[in-house]
Amino acid sequence: MKIDTTSNTTLAGLQDNLQRASQNDAKGAASTVQQSGTSTAKNSTVSLSSLSTDLRASNSSDIDTAKVESIKAAIRDGSLKMDTSKIADGILSTARDLLQTRTPPTGG
Repeated sequence: MKIDTTSNTTLAGLQDNLQRASQNDAKGAASTVQQSGTSTAKNSTVSLSSLSTDLRASNSSDIDTAKVESIKAAIRDGSLKMDTSKIADGILSTARDLLQTRTPPTGG
């Protein structure tokens, strides 16, 4: 068993990007309203970037919500069983892989 850390960092990165995009969109909308002065909301427009749409679409497909809910329920009722030897094997396997990918030092 190998622990895959890329999916967690990718998801975290997507969530950060989504939050930044939302904040930038909100700032852009606020500056549009401020620039228009006393104009009504009918004249204000807000456009979201395609990145924002892509991030929203990709977040829903990355997480198996049924699996997450079943794990939460197992934690709540105390029936979740952890196989610590599998966890340890995964950590050791990942460490071995990382050590093998490093190039040996040259010289001396």
